[in-house]
Amino acid sequence: RAGFRTDTDECSVHNGGCQQVCVNTVGGYECQCLSGHTLHWNGKDCVEAEGALAAGASPRVSLQCTRSAGGDRCSLSCRSGIHLSSGLQEAYSVTCGSSSPPRSKQRESAGSASGDVASVRTSVTFKLNGGICSLKKAEPFPEGLRPAPPVSCRAGTYYDGAQERCILCPNGTFQNEEGQITCEPCPRPENPGVRKTPEAWNVSECGGLCQPGEYSADGFAPCQLCALGTFQPEAGRTSCLPCGGGLPTKRLGATSFQDCETRVQCSPGHFYTTTHRCVRCPAGTYQPEFGKNSCVSCPGNTTTDFDGATNLTQCKNRRCGGELGDFTGYIESPNYPGNYPANAECTWVINPPPKRRILVVVPEIFLPIEDDCGDFLVMRKTASRGSATTYETCQTYERPIAFTSRSRRLWIQFKSNEGNSAKGFQVPYVTYDEDYQELIEDIVRDGRLYASENHQEILKDKKLIKALFDVLAHPQNYFRYTAQESREMFPRSFIRLLRSKVSRFLRPYR
Repeated sequence: RAGFRTDTDECSVHNGGCQQVCVNTVGGYECQCLSGHTLHWNGKDCVEAEGALAAGASPRVSLQCTRSAGGDRCSLSCRSGIHLSSGLQEAYSVTCGSSSPPRSKQRESAGSASGDVASVRTSVTFKLNGGICSLKKAEPFPEGLRPAPPVSCRAGTYYDGAQERCILCPNGTFQNEEGQITCEPCPRPENPGVRKTPEAWNVSECGGLCQPGEYSADGFAPCQLCALGTFQPEAGRTSCLPCGGGLPTKRLGATSFQDCETRVQCSPGHFYTTTHRCVRCPAGTYQPEFGKNSCVSCPGNTTTDFDGATNLTQCKNRRCGGELGDFTGYIESPNYPGNYPANAECTWVINPPPKRRILVVVPEIFLPIEDDCGDFLVMRKTASRGSATTYETCQTYERPIAFTSRSRRLWIQFKSNEGNSAKGFQVPYVTYDEDYQELIEDIVRDGRLYASENHQEILKDKKLIKALFDVLAHPQNYFRYTAQESREMFPRSFIRLLRSKVSRFLRPYR
């Protein structure tokens, strides 16, 4: 729900640590590289691409899939002359690799080259769901062509065909993908003893990483300390970040901007600039810590009321909430259940089907009375101030209330000013057959409906309100609820109250 988010825009702080391009995603982010570069194993830096095809060069491998009477058929053709066909199997995986002869049962096509096979460094997986085939780049296998493993081994392991089982990656290797038949060598294979765990699922577990405050050409030892005036908060990086503005650091190997010798320490809600001043975080951003040189962007479509925000809870969704249906629905203040934003204005119109009237339940509402009624909720027939008003308040009420609309159509408005804020409201409604007007008014105007804490809690419980609205919208549904269901959902006093009124209305002569 809005108001209780943990997602943040990581790209708004130091570009997410990405060397080139940072792309924010739901619940995270990812780094990308510009053309001619590939992403470093650390997922942040970019390195020049090796072995990229020149413009216009033909690829070394092609994949073709055709649909035939017996099913789907895929074939892989390597430029070296090897040709492989999947037959009609559901899935198959092969690799054009080194010079050893193929061990699979697949055949070489007529006229194909025999003997050594040039390395193509490409693997292909056939997955015939609806005739979809795809190519996937991979390192060459040392034993040429291999069939895919029949089981999916987890990350940190590989499938050993001879033993027909999953094996832990040996020292000096890692594997971060599932269902693989080899492990990748660590960037420092000459020193396999530095691996930290017996089952490396990520290259960072290979050991020998440059620590925060250090860097190297590949992110592994031997490492250098970040120079004066630079810092690096992450491990395994290939460069350090400048403090900016000619600021020095207190020492070599600085690990954060706080190590930069700024002329003033900025308080939360502010950031340090290269002109050596503290500036308030712009609207739509926040900063909860001291001594930072950036602010964090609010997540999603949220923003702050003003500049200088100090925490995530000040990021608010300004969209007016609710769902308006013919029979049931609800309205809610923006950012509910978090505090609503300043200068909000929402308008809803409930226009029920013919011969139906509106019942509204206000379980609780939170508006700051000390604001001189600058924040208010009003319900009336039309936008005109002179039209019949059903409900109006600018105060906090934690005691629930239910009422029928004075008009068939209901115009609702919520407004807030720049002053205080509060939790606001979520107000459900139900439309009912006008033939039941007398019954509905008899129920909601009975003081016993609100007499006890138990009854009040019913009007605050979404599940119970839904069941109650089911009966109010269609009173005949009351008799569909078994006695057991009713007793489990509602207190006996509430059931007696409803039963007496519904029975008297629907069966007056019994």
